[in-house]
Amino acid sequence: MTSQLFDTVIRQARVVDGSGRPSYIADIGMADGVISALEPQLSVKHAGQIIDADGLVAAPGFIDSHSHDDVYLLADPNGSAKIRQGITTVIIGNCGFSIAPVLPETQSQAMASLGIIGADHLPRKLDRGWRFSEFLDILEQVQPAVNVVPLVGHGTLRIAAMGIENRPAVSEDRHRMRDLLEEAMRAGAFGLSSGLVYVPAAFANTDELIDLARVTAANGGIYTTHLRSEADQVMDAIDEALEIGRQAQLPVHISHHKVMGRKNWGRSRETLEYLQRVRDEGMRVTCDVYPYTAGSTSLASALPPSLQAEGPEAFAEKLKNQTVRSEVRKIIENETSGDWENLIYVDTFEGMVLVRAPRNPQYCGRSIAAIAEKERRDPYDVFFDLVVEEKMDAVIVEFMMQEDDVIRILKSPFSMVATDGLPGFGSDMFHPRFTGAFPRVLGRYVREKQCLTVEQAVWKMTGLPADTFGLKRKGHLAPNHDADIVLFDPSTIADRGTYESPDLKPTGIRHVWVNGRLSLSDNVSSSKRWGRVLRRRNREP
Repeated sequence: MTSQLFDTVIRQARVVDGSGRPSYIADIGMADGVISALEPQLSVKHAGQIIDADGLVAAPGFIDSHSHDDVYLLADPNGSAKIRQGITTVIIGNCGFSIAPVLPETQSQAMASLGIIGADHLPRKLDRGWRFSEFLDILEQVQPAVNVVPLVGHGTLRIAAMGIENRPAVSEDRHRMRDLLEEAMRAGAFGLSSGLVYVPAAFANTDELIDLARVTAANGGIYTTHLRSEADQVMDAIDEALEIGRQAQLPVHISHHKVMGRKNWGRSRETLEYLQRVRDEGMRVTCDVYPYTAGSTSLASALPPSLQAEGPEAFAEKLKNQTVRSEVRKIIENETSGDWENLIYVDTFEGMVLVRAPRNPQYCGRSIAAIAEKERRDPYDVFFDLVVEEKMDAVIVEFMMQEDDVIRILKSPFSMVATDGLPGFGSDMFHPRFTGAFPRVLGRYVREKQCLTVEQAVWKMTGLPADTFGLKRKGHLAPNHDADIVLFDPSTIADRGTYESPDLKPTGIRHVWVNGRLSLSDNVSSSKRWGRVLRRRNREP
């Protein structure tokens, strides 16, 4: 029996250590922010706090491998939507959307395009933009409640270098993007993300992405991608991502892997078998998944990319013209398998439910089709009018997946769990994954459906993302690792949020520690925040 000084001892927990190995019963001792002992029994004579964990599971703090919390944690550094799920670390800057770098000459375009992640909710107005290092410094000063792992977004780099233009990047543009990326990597970014269905990233060719991925690789980073298609062209899109990884010689991570649209249901067998073959050949490729059959994005992203060139103000103005509307409608109805992700074809207006519309809150909770039916209007007119009024501020939930595919991807040996949540920023409606993804996996897919063991699920939430993104002291319960720990009841843990009422607190999360400090106890958050902004060391082995 080890006897030493502990700030906290968790007694007789079922330890699920994040490795995927079978659980065991043990005591966990914490001191000075780290796990200082993990043994069958510890002396608690000199413990500052003792937590009886009989019947409870102790796991590493969950890692949200795909979040959009860049602005959320500045606006609400308490991060209650994450802490209440047991999340202690979030990876930000995904889908090509990072809130930095923003340059003065293209700031207005950047802020408009970044509205999807809440750019207009920054607690202070940007006067002259900011570099990536400045953003991280300000985030550190705020000290969020959770740890933050930053990625830099390709879309943000492209806007900074060349605005929102529908053209290939020329040599000067590429040079500027490389410099900004190099600067971000040296400031501590863990990698480069892309969102190739979104403007302006949709205008980039593969060579441009390889060029930037090589800079990322030289700095020891990872390439994460929202594929150019998650529907009919998903296999071609995966090939592009893998080619970028091969040419740049860096790991590839596929964001929120899915197959969208009824005609593609079941194709996860094809995508997963292909990715496994590539892994067997030695390529480092992983993916993440959120445990829902609906996604969420901006309503404006359903427009053809060509119309979105020049930015939200420009396309909103164009759509006031009836002739333009007719032309866009023809494109949407006829280009169902082209070189862009036609969300109206994939989702249909029945499947597109409005959850955020600051200027039209009366429509939230209703599909575009339902709004049109009630008001006896053409659904295209409802769609166009909302885009004109809301620009990038309207957010939809899209019902376009099959649960069998979600389960198949979730069970894959190289998938990890993510929220991919867009904050509501005061709205009562948003996708419930933002508040419930991790408890949902443990409640619905572990306890109820028995698709995974608790050890497998926790590994996907902790050890696998930590190892994939190079978080050397996170993701595992082991001596000398950071004391990010979640204590939960496996018999009651569950999400409670619904599409109608997403902001309901999960159940079953008893305690959460971030860097050794108690941050949540029985759904009550600490008044103090203990998270850290993590920065990758350049060329870390």
